[in-house]
Amino acid sequence: MSLKPSIAGARSTTLLYSLSAFALVSLITLGIFASNGWLPKTDPNTGKKTGWFGKELLGGSASVLATSVPLPSPTIPLSKEYIYAGSRLLAVEDSNATAVPPADLAVWRPSTGTWYVLGGQATQNVTFNWGMPGDKPVPADFDGDGRTDFSIYRPDTGYWWIWRSSDSTFYGVNFGEPCYQRGCDYPVPADFDGDGRSDNAVWRPSDATWYVIPSSTGTAYSAQWGTSADVPFPGDFDGDGRADFAVWRNSEAKFLSVDSSNSVNTRLVSVGLPNDKPALGDYDGDGKTDHAVWRPSTGTWYIRKSSTLDTIQISWGQAGDFVIQNDYDGDSVCDVAVWRPPTNAEVKEYGVWWIKHSSGIPDRIVGWGLFNDIPVPAFYRR
Repeated sequence: MSLKPSIAGARSTTLLYSLSAFALVSLITLGIFASNGWLPKTDPNTGKKTGWFGKELLGGSASVLATSVPLPSPTIPLSKEYIYAGSRLLAVEDSNATAVPPADLAVWRPSTGTWYVLGGQATQNVTFNWGMPGDKPVPADFDGDGRTDFSIYRPDTGYWWIWRSSDSTFYGVNFGEPCYQRGCDYPVPADFDGDGRSDNAVWRPSDATWYVIPSSTGTAYSAQWGTSADVPFPGDFDGDGRADFAVWRNSEAKFLSVDSSNSVNTRLVSVGLPNDKPALGDYDGDGKTDHAVWRPSTGTWYIRKSSTLDTIQISWGQAGDFVIQNDYDGDSVCDVAVWRPPTNAEVKEYGVWWIKHSSGIPDRIVGWGLFNDIPVPAFYRR
């Protein structure tokens, strides 16, 4: 009887045991590498790429310095279009549709050019490095995706630098005179053409002239409105979905504007007293900007509602606060709110947001921001 078949069977069995042992060891090793983050991967939140044993690779996204940048949320059916003047809510359209999420609490740190956005419902805090000392934060929706873009205006050069929230790309726009020529321009981004996107715009005190690049055409134009002593505060006072040229004349405690709907009708509205702080917003939800001021000495708001022309008073805030009116509860009505900055730079204490909701839900008091931060609440995520 031949022994060859038995020897061959023994060899096959030995090979099978060896392969099984190798597979088991490989699976155990793979599990150890995975649990310790030693495998090559791309972080789905930040785009950061790492190689074997967690070594960082070039080519990852390095612009966002965030603890965790949230993935894009499902598209929310937008029913209202917010008209911006900077980060301020001016008017709302389609009032019968579904509500949208409220404004985010955010600050911009001048010393580092860093944005800090407080996470909202089901979202995490975001830290974004965009800008440098000397810049001016100009948050607005330049790409029309319904979310505010991180944007700055550089007075020394007259350049705008905008990070598009829609595709995470950036671009620069040279529109504005450098400060060394005839004094600094005021950046006044707003939707002047009614296309749902904020336009690059400046107001020049030296000649009291507005300079605008409509996003719908890209062709710049200018218009004189105001005097050199005024301060620009665009708003949609006629409710046509476009921002109107408007200024605050502190010496007379008056708002002066010209309607965008016909470029002829002008409005001169007296509210408050000299040295009050302008606080424009749609406080009655009728789709028009209401004239409003805040008095630092008493902490009193004076709001002239466009729907009734009645002036109401609300006590909210104290001397030293910053007015930060916006829609924080998502009811399409601007809320009165102030940010109380820390008083001591040597002690790490937070600035406090005091928000009085127009919807009647409990008032909100939140610590967010440090000494010398600039509050920039806006709709960064929807």
